[in-house]
Amino acid sequence: MLDIQNLRVTYGTGRLQVDAVKDVSFQVKKGAAYGLVGESGSGKSTVLRAICGLAPISGGRVLVDGTEVKTPRDQTFYRTVQMVFQDPYASLHPRHTVDRTLAEPLAIHGEKNAEERIAQALREVGLGPSFRFRYPHQLSGGQRQRIAIARALILRPKVLLLDEPTSALDASVQAEVLNLLDELRHKMGLTYILVSHDLAVVAHLCDKLLVMRHGEGVEETTAAALRHGTASNDYTQSLIHASSGYTREVLKPAAA
Repeated sequence: MLDIQNLRVTYGTGRLQVDAVKDVSFQVKKGAAYGLVGESGSGKSTVLRAICGLAPISGGRVLVDGTEVKTPRDQTFYRTVQMVFQDPYASLHPRHTVDRTLAEPLAIHGEKNAEERIAQALREVGLGPSFRFRYPHQLSGGQRQRIAIARALILRPKVLLLDEPTSALDASVQAEVLNLLDELRHKMGLTYILVSHDLAVVAHLCDKLLVMRHGEGVEETTAAALRHGTASNDYTQSLIHASSGYTREVLKPAAA
């Protein structure tokens, strides 16, 4: 479904040039969930932004369902690929009701039966009709992210790009949203690319993943290898060790 070939993203020129993504390649099969992990600044989110046209592609190719995407992206692309951003409060217009937020993509693409589609989208993300005319400030963080997911799904895309969709949420709400995303993927046959610095989140939702560092892909591995700590790359092992949490041992002075 997705084929990323030697993707490069560069900002600036000369001495100010920054290579945010350097020759990253991976493939995602139809209906699969693929993870991008790494420390902050490793280029994970930039890859998603390049795919959907929010970051300039300096080299390489992006193919969706066998077709190379155009620059700028056309309406056909956005019917196929949608993105859910990290901060649900920032990604929803503060002066637009839920109804207007969900109606906008339908109007842009000339879709009919907006009333029915909006009600269905709310049901799919576990929210009832009472949420339809609320504003973002009247919703909790988890409810706002559910609205963002409903907006992404209302055009019935095939691919969802998920940029740390649970990092701004409480731990209990994170689990609810992750379970919702997993359920929707299987129900609708969606293909996911999930960006996260949380290895547990990626291991829960994804089958395969690419570990990124300094804009490069250092290792492609599986969620099973992540869970069992059997990754081969030293950097991946350091991420697994760091994700195991605080340990008192590191504070003990070395033996004389």
